[in-house]
Amino acid sequence: MAGVAALVGGLSVFGIWAWASRRRVSIRAADLERTLEVRTTELESARLQLQRMSTEDPLTAVANHEQFLEFLEREWRRSRRDGLPLSLIFIDIDHFRAYNRQFGRKAGDDVLKHVSRALATLVGRPGDLVARYHRDEFAIVLASTDGPGAFNISEQIRQGLEALQLPAAKDAPATVVTASVATSTAIPQRESAWEELDLIKAARHALREARAAGGNRVLRANLGMAGPPELVGLH
Repeated sequence: MAGVAALVGGLSVFGIWAWASRRRVSIRAADLERTLEVRTTELESARLQLQRMSTEDPLTAVANHEQFLEFLEREWRRSRRDGLPLSLIFIDIDHFRAYNRQFGRKAGDDVLKHVSRALATLVGRPGDLVARYHRDEFAIVLASTDGPGAFNISEQIRQGLEALQLPAAKDAPATVVTASVATSTAIPQRESAWEELDLIKAARHALREARAAGGNRVLRANLGMAGPPELVGLH
C-alpha cells in the first residue's frame, strides 16, 4: 500500500508539474501573441507613415507635387473614358517673396499652412485633390467639373483666402495677403492630341497673366484653342 501511495503521490506531483508547465507555455504563447500584435501594429503604422511621406507635403499636409501628377493622370484617363470635363485650379500667393523678406521664413511657412487648410476646407468634395505644386503655388484637381463651375470655385477660393485677413507685406498693394487664381478645363477625347500636361500649361499660363495684371484676380484658360489660351478674367 505504501508503494501505491508513493506512486499516486508521484503522479500527483507530476500532474501538478505538467499543469504548471502547460500554464507557463500558455502564458508565454499569450505574451508572444501580444508582442506580435504590437509589432504588427507598429509595422502598419510605419507603413502608413511612409505612405504619407511619399504622397504628402511635409509642411502643409496636403498632397505633394508627385501625388498631384499621378492623381491628375488617373483623372484624365477616367474623364476620357467617361466623356466628363476635368478642371484644374492653380493658386499663387501674391507678393510672397516680399512677405518672406519682411516677416521671415517661419512666418511665410505659417501663411502656407493657413492657405492649405483654407483650400482643403473650400474644396471639400471627396473626389477632388488639393496639392502643393511648388513653393507658394498650390494646385487643385476638380473631377467632373466644367469651366463655369471651376471658375466659380476659383472665385470662392480667391475671396476665402482674402478673408483670412493675414497681414500683407508693406510692399504689397493690398493690406492683407491675396492670391492670383487661374483655372483650365478640358473634356479629354481619345482622338485629341491634348494631354493632362497641356491642362497644366494652360492653367499656369493664365496664372502668369493674373500675376502680371496685379494679382488678386481669377483668370480662366480655355484649352483646345489654337494659339495662346483665351483668358477670361474676374477682377
